[in-house]
Amino acid sequence: MRKEIFDEIEKLNSQRTIWTKIRTSTFWEEEVMQNNNEHFKQHFRMSRDTFEVLCNEVRNLEKHDTRYRKSIPLRKRVAIAIYTLGSSAEYRTISALFGVGISTVYIILKTFCKEAWRVLHPKYLCAYPLTSDIIKENVDGFQKLGFPQCFGAIDGCHIEIQPPSQDAVDYYNYKGWYSMVLLAIVDYRYRFLYINVGSPGRCNDSQIFENSYVKEQHQQPILKEMSKNLCGVDIPVLLLGDSAFRCGCTLIRRWR
Repeated sequence: MRKEIFDEIEKLNSQRTIWTKIRTSTFWEEEVMQNNNEHFKQHFRMSRDTFEVLCNEVRNLEKHDTRYRKSIPLRKRVAIAIYTLGSSAEYRTISALFGVGISTVYIILKTFCKEAWRVLHPKYLCAYPLTSDIIKENVDGFQKLGFPQCFGAIDGCHIEIQPPSQDAVDYYNYKGWYSMVLLAIVDYRYRFLYINVGSPGRCNDSQIFENSYVKEQHQQPILKEMSKNLCGVDIPVLLLGDSAFRCGCTLIRRWR
């Protein structure tokens, strides 16, 4: 009797199939691979060399094939994430373009962002806490561009979102739509030194800066100690912002 039961189970297992929806796409596998570097940069906002460096940095995203299906290769995963971040296309559009599921696009994007932040943040967003070497490098760089005593340029950017109804009023910005704010500082080579993401769109750039960690950093004595006399006035090392910011001992506004 037991043998008959095992035989029946084995028969059912042999008949079982794993369901997958057939998807086809030639964009990544053929079009991108066969075209030149200019075509690649137009779609992914970076060169092939930079893309390869990024792939090597996030190797933990690589998956292995299983008995039931083949995994999406690492480079295609990174390409999906970069394309999604660099375009305003919907998930369903990217899904059709790369031949993957809509939910797969979302999962790849989410895991890529987490891994990229984990790996790249310690390497490239390391200007704070401030040191004399970092300050000198940036001040010298801006000096060559014609901005003496400047450590970095600061500005904010609104990112459109769909907030929960109970919080919507806080995210309604002066432009007339819902957003959260990205506040960033870049150096003389346009490299990010600091980012602050998540403040409600109702907040203005100056308000976010005044309550930020970076404001405390720019009140350190070392910035005043590195002051320079310009036209008879001692000028400390400052940030450069636009008219949205309030002038002070840590920031000066540029005038158009």
